Amino acid sequence: MSFFFFFFFFFFFSFSFGYTADIISTVEFNHSGELLATGDKGGRVVIFQQEQENKIQSHSRGEYNVYSTFQSHEPEFDYLKSLEIEEKINKIRWLPQKNAAQFLLSTNGWSRLTDSLPKTRVQQGE
Repeated sequence: MSFFFFFFFFFFFSFSFGYTADIISTVEFNHSGELLATGDKGGRVVIFQQEQENKIQSHSRGEYNVYSTFQSHEPEFDYLKSLEIEEKINKIRWLPQKNAAQFLLSTNGWSRLTDSLPKTRVQQGE
């Protein structure tokens, strides 16, 4: 599934059926442009990887497929301030790559999490 289809699908159906948790709130490419991370209002991060044949052709459209998906933030409640903390991802930043591992930071404005990506593609189960 390409990134553009994924983006259109969730954007269209989020507004049509009221699924506001599926609305993309931030997008960030890694330093090489090979990986693309999106965060949504539900606290999920979806990582896309550029297709292999598009890396060779510099004039290609740049198709991206889903590489990995994970839940980064959950809704919380701060009892000291009587404040509900939403799970919406405000920003994603890729850390500079020092070895084969890829790391990214995600924040919901209240807490920051460091996530590591697997070196190989993760197969998503149904």
